[in-house]
Amino acid sequence: MLATAQGEYIFLPQEKVIYGAGSLARLASEADRLECRRALVVTGRTLATQTPLIKKVEVVLGARHAATYAGIQQHVPESEIVEATHLARDFQADVLVSVGGGSPIDAAKAIVRALAGSDGAFLPHIAIPTTLSAAEFSHLAGFTDEATKSKTGFADPRATPRVVILDAEMTLPTPMWLWLASGIRALDHAVETLYSPGYHPVNDLLAVQAIRGLFEFLPRCKIEPENLEVRQQCQLAAWMSFFGPASVNAAAGLSHAIGKRIGATYDVPHGVTSCIILAHVMRYKAATEADAARLAPMARALNLVADRASDREAALAAADAVAGLVQQLGLPHRLHDVKVPEDALEDIARATVGDSPQMAEVVEILQQAW
Repeated sequence: MLATAQGEYIFLPQEKVIYGAGSLARLASEADRLECRRALVVTGRTLATQTPLIKKVEVVLGARHAATYAGIQQHVPESEIVEATHLARDFQADVLVSVGGGSPIDAAKAIVRALAGSDGAFLPHIAIPTTLSAAEFSHLAGFTDEATKSKTGFADPRATPRVVILDAEMTLPTPMWLWLASGIRALDHAVETLYSPGYHPVNDLLAVQAIRGLFEFLPRCKIEPENLEVRQQCQLAAWMSFFGPASVNAAAGLSHAIGKRIGATYDVPHGVTSCIILAHVMRYKAATEADAARLAPMARALNLVADRASDREAALAAADAVAGLVQQLGLPHRLHDVKVPEDALEDIARATVGDSPQMAEVVEILQQAW
């Protein structure tokens, strides 16, 4: 009989993921199932004023629609959370419906947390993503301290969206560069799951499958932007890339940590920071025997190397493949492409890891990415 290591897998309190083109139609019945009658829609200005999506959501909600807050910006300034929380109280909202990318979804998590009563109960949150950030599958929320321009946040299982609706039709107005860059963010989740400390029998398998899916379907999305089935496959891959984040510390990976500092300080979308940083972090990780062994399955799943290749060779091939995918998709791949000054690299490294022995290595990663 084989001995197995003891472990624990923590499921987040997410009740349902509804997927398929046209699945937005189920929003009203989900609100009814949750016994909610006054929905606050949380979104950004562009979606509300330049696309038909928010009006479509409001129509589906019908009499259940209480109000819409459409002021959420990239990286979620804290003042917007305060404003939206006041609006939720004014309209006595009993459910939040977030529509958009990671920013509106994270904002809704912060709002339900701010609204929590003395009993600690959080309002239900239904997330309708329009990008591939996968924030909808997480109990983590990030927002920006406007005074310091630094990213902060929290982790609270109660803030996890209760319901997620993955409707590929809702992604059609998303600019192609944003859709593809958020797909690289999902790839970042999957890769950092692989080398996250610990043994993850579910997540490692799903991460490899997510990587396969993103490498196949992101380029197809660029070629076939109206193909809903291709978009749906990207959404499912993003889900697999960040499955059960309470059990895996992927969001604390080095690529994510560097990206958060760059994003909040220089107003760079998180997907774009992954485009620029991920491959360089992978090359850095390939130098460590344990990390190379964790990254090697990615190269083998993508048929990048021969069976006899070493783990280090496989890990480096995987890093090169990520860099190649980013360039194939026509996305930014250098820090100077997004106006990050070269003389700021040391400050970014210090903000990421402090004055630790790792700081010199992070500076080197940033120099290679610049």
